[in-house]
Amino acid sequence: MSMTIDQLVDIVQADLTISGLFDKILPDIEIIRLIREEALDWFYKYYQFSKIKIFYYLEKNFITTEQYHRNQYLIMPQEIEDIVRIVKIDNPTLFRLGIQAPHLSINMGVTNQPFLTSFVSTAGELGVYRSVISNFADQINKMTANTIRFNYSPISKRLMFLTAIDTDMMLEVYSRLEEEEMFDNVLFKQYVIGLCQMRMGQAVGRFNFNMPGNFQYNAADMITQGENKMNKVVEKIEKETNTAWFIMDR
Repeated sequence: MSMTIDQLVDIVQADLTISGLFDKILPDIEIIRLIREEALDWFYKYYQFSKIKIFYYLEKNFITTEQYHRNQYLIMPQEIEDIVRIVKIDNPTLFRLGIQAPHLSINMGVTNQPFLTSFVSTAGELGVYRSVISNFADQINKMTANTIRFNYSPISKRLMFLTAIDTDMMLEVYSRLEEEEMFDNVLFKQYVIGLCQMRMGQAVGRFNFNMPGNFQYNAADMITQGENKMNKVVEKIEKETNTAWFIMDR
């Protein structure tokens, strides 16, 4: 589901005015500013479900461009929040030793192996052979530097390479969700409503005056309610389990 920013503004105004019971105080343009400049930026940095993992393919010929020669860094798209790792496309493995690891099945490639032939091997021996080769390949890959060291700034979006570039690369990155998808998130809506309640309380609390009907807005109560609503959202997000990174070896 997705929601436009105008629809989100209508939801916020309905909450602030209690569906039209009171006059609209906070202008729509101020709500839009709070959404884009404060709420979105906070959620993209601290809410784990506001980003999704994607992969970028980068050809090595970018190093020949005039822009890279001048700056020695790349400017990544604005939606890229973080880069996990950069992997070389040309990954040296056991294939350089002449062993066709993916084709070690009963019907494919076995008769071409130098140590086994189909008329002396059983299915059990082939299974053992395949397991040994797989583990051997894992150990060989550990000694292969197939990743590239880099430095990335999520603020300036600058990507700098700290090692030599000699192959094409695959970038594993976390990209921001579309704004329209964030607008429909219940936590985001509650955060924006609380933020706007605080701003409305700050606005009406700057001057002491009576509204038509000889009543006054309780600015302090507006600020307190808005702050409490925001704190509940922040507390819920902080208690959510974050994914940890680890390396498995079989």
